[in-house]
Amino acid sequence: MGSSFWESWDLFGDAYLTGLLCAVMLALVGVVQTAKREVFAGIAAAQASTLGIAIALSIAPIGSDHHSQHGLPWVLGIGFAIIGTVVPGIGRRIGESSEAVCAWVFLCGASFSVLVLAHSPHGLEEVQRLMFSSLIGADRHDVYAFAGLTLLSILLVSLRHRQILLVATDPEFALAVGIPQRRYALASSIWVGILLGCAIHTVGSLFTFSCLVLPPMSAKFLCRTMRAMFPVAALIALGSSFVAFVIADSYDYPPGQMAAGLQIVLVVVCLLLRRRR
Repeated sequence: MGSSFWESWDLFGDAYLTGLLCAVMLALVGVVQTAKREVFAGIAAAQASTLGIAIALSIAPIGSDHHSQHGLPWVLGIGFAIIGTVVPGIGRRIGESSEAVCAWVFLCGASFSVLVLAHSPHGLEEVQRLMFSSLIGADRHDVYAFAGLTLLSILLVSLRHRQILLVATDPEFALAVGIPQRRYALASSIWVGILLGCAIHTVGSLFTFSCLVLPPMSAKFLCRTMRAMFPVAALIALGSSFVAFVIADSYDYPPGQMAAGLQIVLVVVCLLLRRRR
C-alpha cells in the first residue's frame, strides 16, 4: 500500500506536503478556538472566505488573464475570512450571542457565494470544489507559503500560549493581570482569519474545518491541560492526515474526505480511551 504512495510523490508531493502543513497549522489554531468555545466561528469564517473567492471569480472569471490562484481570489478569500472571524466579537459587544452572529455569517457566505456566480458557466463548480476539497491542486508555492505560516504559528504558540489561552478562557482575569485583552482577542481573530482564508483557497473547506475542529477535540479527551493540547492536536492532525493520504492514494479515494473520515473515527477512539481511565 505504501509503495504506490511514494511512487505518486513526484506528481502529488507538493499537494501532500501542503496538506500536512495545513493540518498542523489548523490544529494549533483549533486549540485556541476550542478554548474560546468558538468552534462554529471557524466554519462561518470558511463560508465567508468562500464568498470572497466567489466575488473575485465574478470579477476575474476562470480563464481570464487576471485569474490566478495567488491573485485576487487569494486576497479576497483572506479578507472575507478575517471579517468572518472579527464580526462575532463585534456582535457580542452589541449584546448579540456569538452563535447567532456566526450563523448569520455562515448563511451570508453560503447563499451569496452561490448567487454571485449563479450565471457563471464554471463559477458554481469552483464554489462546490472549495466547499469540499481542492487539495490535489496545491503546488510548490503553496508548500513554501504554508511552511512559513506553520512555523510562524508554532513560534507564536510557543512564545505566547499562556496569554493566548488566558484571554481565550478568562478574558476578565487576563485584563486584571495587565494583559491587553481586546488587542489579543482582535489579533487572534485576524490571525485565525488569515490562516483560514489561505487554507480554504488551497485545500478546501472540508479539510480545513476538519483539521481545525477534530484533532483538538481528540486532544481534549487525552490531555489534562490546555497547554498540552497544542502538541497533541498537532501530532494527531499530522499523523491522521499522512495515513489518510496513503490510504486515499492506494484505494483511489479523495484525500481531503479520507482525512476527515479518519479524524472523525479518532475522536470516537479518544473518547472511549478517556472513559476507560
